[in-house]
Amino acid sequence: MTVAVIGTGVDATHPDLRGRVVRGKDFAGGTGGFGTRDGGKAAEQSTHAAGIIAGTGRNYRGDGVYGLAPQAKVMPLGVYRDGKALPDPTAKAIRHAVGQGARVIDLAVSFKCPTPALRSAVKYAVAKDAVIVAGAGDNGKEGNKPTYPAALPGVVAVVATDKKGAVWTSSHHGGKTLLAAPGVSILTTSGNSDYWTGDGTGFAAPWVAAGAALLRSEHPRWNANQVVQKLIDTADRKGSAGHDPRYGYGVIAPAKALADRAAPPASAEFSAPRRHPAATQAASADKTDGDESALVTIGVVAGVLVVLAVLAVVLISRRRPPSDNSHNG
Repeated sequence: MTVAVIGTGVDATHPDLRGRVVRGKDFAGGTGGFGTRDGGKAAEQSTHAAGIIAGTGRNYRGDGVYGLAPQAKVMPLGVYRDGKALPDPTAKAIRHAVGQGARVIDLAVSFKCPTPALRSAVKYAVAKDAVIVAGAGDNGKEGNKPTYPAALPGVVAVVATDKKGAVWTSSHHGGKTLLAAPGVSILTTSGNSDYWTGDGTGFAAPWVAAGAALLRSEHPRWNANQVVQKLIDTADRKGSAGHDPRYGYGVIAPAKALADRAAPPASAEFSAPRRHPAATQAASADKTDGDESALVTIGVVAGVLVVLAVLAVVLISRRRPPSDNSHNG
């Protein structure tokens, strides 16, 4: 399974990423022709995302960094120039990823406003059945305004959680967020064969992208909505039972998602966590049995009351004094 990582490019020479980075492309003139080197600043490198997704742990004789999907491939697509991500090259990268057969896309970029080209590219990728993941944004303390492409329809917007499972204080939160994942003090690969420990929703989104890659590999016939819905159904609930304004539908639990092999409905909209059909039927049966038992009980009690009422009338009639007419007779 190939995951397209759109951002600064990926250092393909890192020991934990060797053999996992396929030929990509640079769309902004900042990372080189194939996107296989990372020219980004330390805190925003796409090599970080690549390690979270597909790190093999081979460095230091097997003590390196393991990704969630270590057998996946990463396709690096560069959209940075002069240290800045550009929206229209990002749009071109999205279309290129889809054209190259990438069924999962991790967008390691964030913009205050989307361009028409970016909107169109995301819509195109959604129509082509790609799972598109992006960090919800790191502006939770700075107005918490939506960021793009995370806030565009069809994109899985991911919030970051800390070591205690709480939403990171700087994580964007709100109605557009869908899932949560670890995003604080994340140790991962970095450029120049190095490592980096960082915070942010950009460190959380790759966990979801990797989880989607695992499910797409395990269930190749599932569409993108079914894959995301399974991540929703098996997520660890936080906050409110349905969609929580801070956690979305909960923190992803990839092992639970893989263990639960029931196919979700191929619906067009993501929804609150669903129960398994068997469990739903059992619950309905229990409810039906309970209702029938209650009706039977009510009927028995009503019958007993009727019998008691009849006996009471008979007893009262027998004990009633004779009327004057009968006495005089």
